[in-house]
Amino acid sequence: MKTAMQARPGTVLRINGELLLVVKHEMKRGGRGATNVAMRLKNLIQGNNSDRVMDSEEKFEDVTLERAKAEFLYKSGDTFAFMNQDTYETVELHEDDVGDSSLYLKEGTIVDLQTFEGKFIGIMLPLRVTLLVTEAEPSVAGNTADGKIDKLVKLETGLELRVPGFVNQDESIVINTETGEYLERAK
Repeated sequence: MKTAMQARPGTVLRINGELLLVVKHEMKRGGRGATNVAMRLKNLIQGNNSDRVMDSEEKFEDVTLERAKAEFLYKSGDTFAFMNQDTYETVELHEDDVGDSSLYLKEGTIVDLQTFEGKFIGIMLPLRVTLLVTEAEPSVAGNTADGKIDKLVKLETGLELRVPGFVNQDESIVINTETGEYLERAK
């Protein structure tokens, strides 16, 4: 059991039978010495977020998710195939289960498949992935005068994002999978 005060971002709690991931945790001091905790919680089954304020001493069941390292092999139709790195078994997931994580997956990417009591919960991506730019607006010399220092590119996975103007087609770039932002050119 954990108290609301002990729950930190990344902790998984079971509240009213639902598995909830703590995304944000903030202490709130109230009148007469009372301390409350404001949390943003993500429902791991339904995928929706909710904000809750609770007493700092409120207790919850702490849940540990099983994690298995897996390599992304391929996508066929609406099915994604992964190979469990420990058992070498192929695990197939529907694109609804993979969700937006698919925008960061290319063959060979190592991820953590999360399960709870044998039920698939989600995919934990690496913090950084390197992807190839397949389409990029052309860079025009002097286009920084109007304040436009970035441009839209499309990556090999279909992800579109804004990057600095010096990034060109057929270059590899590093992306932060949590924020979806450009980090740097691949070395």
